[in-house]
Amino acid sequence: MFTVFVDDSGTAKDQPVATAGAVIIPALQIPALGRTWESFRAKYGFTSFHSSVCAARNYKTEFGQWDDGKMKTAFARARQITKKYASAAFSFSVCKDDFDAEAPAEWRKSGGENHYTWAFRTLMHHLIRWHGDRRIQTPFEFVFDWAEGRDKEEIEMLMGQFDDLWPDKFEGHFAFKRSKDIPGLQCADLLAWTCYGISRLAFKKTPMLPIAEESYADFSRHLEGNWLKSLTFRRDALREAIASDLSDLDSQKTRAEWYAKWIAKRKTKSQ
Repeated sequence: MFTVFVDDSGTAKDQPVATAGAVIIPALQIPALGRTWESFRAKYGFTSFHSSVCAARNYKTEFGQWDDGKMKTAFARARQITKKYASAAFSFSVCKDDFDAEAPAEWRKSGGENHYTWAFRTLMHHLIRWHGDRRIQTPFEFVFDWAEGRDKEEIEMLMGQFDDLWPDKFEGHFAFKRSKDIPGLQCADLLAWTCYGISRLAFKKTPMLPIAEESYADFSRHLEGNWLKSLTFRRDALREAIASDLSDLDSQKTRAEWYAKWIAKRKTKSQ
């Protein structure tokens, strides 16, 4: 019934914050979204709407010759389409410095070493709650922006761990696809980039680009403020959350055992 499109922002090593963004779109609306997005793409003359590149109007890209007016109206249209077709939107941001200081290495090993993995892990609990509150009977289908290597492995690991808690709800219900081919992922990119901007402001006092500020205000007002949940942990709250998780020895043991089996299974497959 619902597909969750997931993208990240700020995952490059030199960025201070990692953000996971997700938009929930009814499956029946995906074809209409595709048609609307194709009309948008054709009118503005781009191949794939990549928010950070468009906002910067990098001269090496297809957005390089756009003026301020075209950039702003394109962002406004992209937000309009996203709000029209997405039932809800969520983001979760991790301040990398705080996380690196508070999260023990061994604890991260079995849960994901990437900041983005932990951002999405936390976000997942809110997605599950949204799903449960509406008593939806069918599992979510997840579409992640394309990933390879360790980045992909950690998301696969996370989905396996959640499937262990909620059998048949996650395994077999996710895929990695290229954003340029999937309008829903381009909507998720816009959301993640926008929420990354507000998170940098919150954690590092880095001023937001005017177009990011405009986008965040627009998303935040939608459906009387009930459409977007933009979430994070302050450092003291992060410390408490990690301490609480570490104090649950049964959970730690179960996770470690699951991780050992998962590693062994992957080694067998690679042989």
